Amino acid sequence: MVADVRGGWARDASTTRSQGRSLSGRGALAHRPASRAAPDSRTDWEQVDEDPGLLALSDLESMTVVDAEGIEIGEIVDVVVTMAEEPPVVSAFFIGDHEQLAASWAQVAEIDVDRERLRLNVPRQRVKAAALRADELALVDAVLDNQVLDKRSRRFVRVQDVALQTREGRLTVAGIDVSGGAVMRRIGLGFLARRRHVTPDDVVPWDAVNLISLRLSRLNFVEAFAEVADMHPADLADVISQVGPRERAAVLGALNTQLAADTLQEMEDELRSAALLEMEVERAVAVLAEIDPDDAADILAELPDDAAETLLAGLPQADAESLRGLASHPDHSAGALMTTDFVTLPRGITAAEALARIRAEGPEEHALAIVFVLDDRQRLCGVVALGELVLADPDRRLESFMEDDVVTVTPDVPEEEVARLMTHYNLLALPVVEKDGHLAGIVTLDDALEAVLPDELTQRLPRLFR
Repeated sequence: MVADVRGGWARDASTTRSQGRSLSGRGALAHRPASRAAPDSRTDWEQVDEDPGLLALSDLESMTVVDAEGIEIGEIVDVVVTMAEEPPVVSAFFIGDHEQLAASWAQVAEIDVDRERLRLNVPRQRVKAAALRADELALVDAVLDNQVLDKRSRRFVRVQDVALQTREGRLTVAGIDVSGGAVMRRIGLGFLARRRHVTPDDVVPWDAVNLISLRLSRLNFVEAFAEVADMHPADLADVISQVGPRERAAVLGALNTQLAADTLQEMEDELRSAALLEMEVERAVAVLAEIDPDDAADILAELPDDAAETLLAGLPQADAESLRGLASHPDHSAGALMTTDFVTLPRGITAAEALARIRAEGPEEHALAIVFVLDDRQRLCGVVALGELVLADPDRRLESFMEDDVVTVTPDVPEEEVARLMTHYNLLALPVVEKDGHLAGIVTLDDALEAVLPDELTQRLPRLFR
């Protein structure tokens, strides 16, 4: 095949798409004259194919390069694209010789894939030494066989090949090939690749590709996070779980404290403790302070004792004592599941006074769904849903419309019983009370279900209190 300057593929009348193909650069003629030569001659009549198709980067790698006089000058070692345009446009071909050269796209006359030959329209003397500009990317060196982020699935995928496509007389990057067929082609099993069923997921469109791994490795944080800064913490956690310690520390270090805390809470247990240890102490303390108390206690329990005490020492004393208390409960108990992040109000105040106190205290949004009402001795005596509180007569006292038949558990109740009670009574939060009736904490529904459901199901649970 041949592509003319208009960007379309062309083919010999005697061939099919799977047979001889070549691509013409800007220096080639748009039409070639008809000829009576043998059918396999390159001077056969050619017609433009309206469907350009795709050209694989691996087709170009190691291709022989000849100059305008037919003299061999080396092999293609890399294909360079400019990232200043979208999609990226091929700007040059790096050629390996005694010295590395760079032939620009304008200097290419024809690329013949089946003959594995790139022909230039200039003599060797006109080809300059290779140099990579700041806005350019070498596809073989930086992209091929590396991992990139598929923004559609929030998953890292390995680049098995890069798909190139002609567009308006230029060669552009269409996407990345992540298929097994690309691997087969590259190891010489193209006949097997042709028998393989092609799926839409084989090629990830370039606009769905994020080169975060490459940018992190080059410490280019601004570009690396430009496309992930608005990700949900759960998606960020997925991304972080797929990179190494260095990149993980870089990602979390670039996030604001609250987003870093939210992301840490979504990570697997072993990863989040490792991530916290990789931070500077001051940063780790700040992030820990933003994490929900129950999750923070779990993380501290996973850390070495000296590291946990160092972080606790950096927190306000009241917060540190609260976390120590949470961490002291046996595993798989209500006490181990509960959080101390909730809102309490005295039963004698009015709805208007209650709302004023809530506004003044400014609790976290996730702690507002249920308000817990205490008696004069600070014991739990009722609960009020926030929606009911907002709609109540401003002058009504909480004790007149609160729910006083409250389902509770003690800290030593097994987590299975906690989950059973919450699902049986349709509770979003279950109070955990001491034997004297004082409210020790609450268990949220998502935490209860996470404790008893298989991992593959808990990943789908919404964060009800976040």
